[in-house]
Parts: sequence; structure tokens; C-alpha cells
Amino acid sequence: MNERFSVKLNREFSRAFKKGTRKGGRYLLISAVRNRRELSRLGISVGKKFGNSVQRSRFKRLVREVFRELRPEIDGSYDIIVAARPSKRIAVKPSRKLRAEYIPNYNEIRTEMVKSFEILGLIRREATTDINEKNNEGNQ
Repeated sequence: MNERFSVKLNREFSRAFKKGTRKGGRYLLISAVRNRRELSRLGISVGKKFGNSVQRSRFKRLVREVFRELRPEIDGSYDIIVAARPSKRIAVKPSRKLRAEYIPNYNEIRTEMVKSFEILGLIRREATTDINEKNNEGNQ
């Protein structure tokens, strides 16, 4: 993702969490606040409780891809922060570190982001049906 589409600074994350509207789901907590730029930006927060670095990186790649797909449908310009919610964690062996038991796949993340964006008023319902139709055409 291009640097200009990313929320990087701590103060920008803090602003989104303090002043923004929030929607929590099973896998994600999304916070959005209007910005003064001409485009919407994405910030991703994934803690170590979510899993090891491979699992965290995969989750971030999936969220970025869903956001890239949804960005044209967003009305206005927002700073959108997506925070991962850890699932149940288990240790393979007692001597090993905890790992996330389940990492959501692309469709689960996409479905949850679309629903959250609709509830937060970032995208219109008509836009999501257009996105779903495009997705179904690509799958056939």
C-alpha cells in the first residue's frame, strides 16, 4: 500500500480512537474519523496476542486488500483504523508460546468490514451490492 494511503503516526491513531465513531465485530474493531485530505487512509493495529508474526502479517495483508477494493465506494475522506480482535489462543505444547487458534479468512474479513462500513455510514448499501456483483463475476 502506498505511504499516502496509510495512517502511520501515533497521534493520528489516537485521534481516530478518541474522536471517531466505532463499530466492533467478531474479528475487527473499526474506528473512523473524517480527515482533511482528499482521500481515505487506512491504519491497522494488530497486537501480539493475536498470534505470531506470520499470522499478524497475513491478517494485515488481507485487511489492506479488502480496503483497496472498498476505497472507491467510500463517501468522503476518512482515517479508518482497523484493530484486530484476538480469537481464542492455544499452545501447541506447554513449553511453546500461545498462538491464535483461528485466523479469519478473506471472506470473513471482507464481510465484516462491509457491514461495519455500512453501519458507520462510510459506504452506501447500493455500493455494496455492486461490489458483491463484481466479486461474484470474478469467481465464476
